[in-house]
Amino acid sequence: MKIQISLNYSVEVSEFNLSFLVSVFRQLIPLLLSGFISSVMRQLSESIGTSSSAAGQMLTKETFRCPKCGSLAFIWKTRGSSTTRAKVLTEIGPVEIPQMQIQCRKCGRKTYITRKILGLERYAKMTNDTAQKLALCGSLSSFRVCEVFWRISGFVFSRSTIWRCVQKVGESLRFAISPDEKPVGQADGTGIPVHGAGKRGSELKVLIQQNKAKSRGRTGSAWRIAGIDIGPYNGSWEKLFAPSLEAIKKFGTFFLITDGDNAIRKGLDNVFVTFQRCLWHIPHQLKHCLWQDKVQHKGDVWEEIMGMVYHLVSCPRLLDDPEIVAFLAHKKMLFEELLDYCLKLNCTHCHKYLQNARDDLFAGVEKRLEGKASSIVERVMRTVNMRIDFGKWSKAGALNATKVRLAFYYNGFDPSRTNRGKKAAVTVTTAICRKEDAAS
Repeated sequence: MKIQISLNYSVEVSEFNLSFLVSVFRQLIPLLLSGFISSVMRQLSESIGTSSSAAGQMLTKETFRCPKCGSLAFIWKTRGSSTTRAKVLTEIGPVEIPQMQIQCRKCGRKTYITRKILGLERYAKMTNDTAQKLALCGSLSSFRVCEVFWRISGFVFSRSTIWRCVQKVGESLRFAISPDEKPVGQADGTGIPVHGAGKRGSELKVLIQQNKAKSRGRTGSAWRIAGIDIGPYNGSWEKLFAPSLEAIKKFGTFFLITDGDNAIRKGLDNVFVTFQRCLWHIPHQLKHCLWQDKVQHKGDVWEEIMGMVYHLVSCPRLLDDPEIVAFLAHKKMLFEELLDYCLKLNCTHCHKYLQNARDDLFAGVEKRLEGKASSIVERVMRTVNMRIDFGKWSKAGALNATKVRLAFYYNGFDPSRTNRGKKAAVTVTTAICRKEDAAS
């Protein structure tokens, strides 16, 4: 549908440097957008009244259906009068939208339809697109920095507005295991600071799933977020896994890499999963066990044990069947030697930790599923901490900011690209003055 637009505004210019002219134009932008929307709505209503060809194809019958009796027969009451307007906040500032009203011929019910046509929620003071863009900014940087950068662009959004958008958009995001991707996942948790829980008193729990090559999309990442939650240590994994249990069952065999946390097993509610210890976590956590055993840091014993464990966890990604048998036998021998050495030196914490890791150490190789098991989820945690380390958070606030941030980096959530590529043919002609608005 072709829309004819004629806008003309009088501007009093007191200076002629470029900076002043740019600032004046920024003030005009919301006024121009308001006039543009009014012109589009008015011509759309006229098209509906005279012909159903163009407008009828663009709008659904539900737009004009009476909410009381369901009739589609109506008459126009207002087609966007200047006295009945609503203000809506967009990414370029507040704009006025005309209130188009129809009346049902059958029951006489009057209904405003402008918001249905424009895709706005009832009583919404801000467009969803604007809320998503503000939320993305708030999840990528501090609220103070976001406020400054929007102000530099010429549009004012307070820190509280940005924070509310982060909470609204974060609450709307949902994550779960996808049956269309690979049956491979990783789960881990990390401590984060929230009010009333100490420096790192709450645990952020993250579940990620490996993508198929064709699904990497805009992010280019081989992994996607499949679950996020914040709760106490050693708990609340049930809530994170709940939306994904049915999808995991459909795979038949699901390969899950963890750091050995027993709470993760409990959260799966007896769903069969092949567990694999993250081989990156073995030497990483063994350093803490050596500290508990009072072994001198980087002393001879410390270096001997760490050298043996790095040799133990080194693993190629792919092996043939004959190689797998020999590989597992060799690793079993190395493992027993390491256990005996820890026991000989009375390193009880190291011995106990390695014993607990025995069953799942090379489960992926044994099942012919995956060899090398590195902790990709640790990289996700670093992405989280780059934002969470700035500011003071409630539990819900930290969770929602994290959901938006990770959805952007790993799940292709990017509202800045929503309308990219959608272009309209624009023909510029000499404008006919219909209305003058002053802006200075």
